[in-house]
Amino acid sequence: MDLATENRRPRAPSTDCCLGILEALSQHPEGLTLSDLHRLVDVSKNMAFRILSDMSDRGFVIRDSCKVYFLSDKLLQLAIPRSVGRHLVDEATGIVHALRNDCRESVGLLVPSGDQAVLVYFLPSLHPIRLIFDLGLRLQFYCNAPGKVFLAFGDEADRVRRWKKQSFEARTAHTITDAAQLQRELEQARRDGYTIDRAEDIEGAHCVAAPVFDHTDQLVAAMVIAAPSQRLPVATFREFGQKVAAAAAALSARMRI
Repeated sequence: MDLATENRRPRAPSTDCCLGILEALSQHPEGLTLSDLHRLVDVSKNMAFRILSDMSDRGFVIRDSCKVYFLSDKLLQLAIPRSVGRHLVDEATGIVHALRNDCRESVGLLVPSGDQAVLVYFLPSLHPIRLIFDLGLRLQFYCNAPGKVFLAFGDEADRVRRWKKQSFEARTAHTITDAAQLQRELEQARRDGYTIDRAEDIEGAHCVAAPVFDHTDQLVAAMVIAAPSQRLPVATFREFGQKVAAAAAALSARMRI
């Protein structure tokens, strides 16, 4: 069903059009033309152009030379948590760089967003063959190390709510689809201080991740090391898990200052 046919109660027309345009652009990473938006959002071209011009001026959308519109990463930046005036990514930058340089593998920072985790900061590996992920990448919680952080740590009510919404569908041959088995792994993660992923989301990719907390001890992010399984075999999970846990603890300390 497209945005024009959704059932909805009366709303402020200009606000509704603006939000409809943002939603349409988020669903089409390849970009949309003015005509596309006119059709999808059921807004006049004149109004759509004015809204897009304003959003472009404020940095929320980008228009290329072919007059195709794309979302910028500004909304993503607005969603990144702050703690007593401290910006998560600003505080994480030096710590993430140090961790990446130490382990030489890709390091990322993800925050919870609804029923998924969203990548808000990423540094690629120093190796010529490496895993690369785009900012804004959305991950399920149950089948990868950063997602499991939000099932293993933090407020129990949040963990239960997230758990109930997981599909536990197999994404690779290694995905844990048995709820009891995954619960046992999450209990072990709470003892270890980090979570693991044995190519459960992406074939050939291993990762370890740890929780980041703010000044109220609220879980705000997961820090992750990701690498090809050949360079991050299961035998090294403890070593790399302790590294990412120490870095995440350092960031938590920064967020608590």
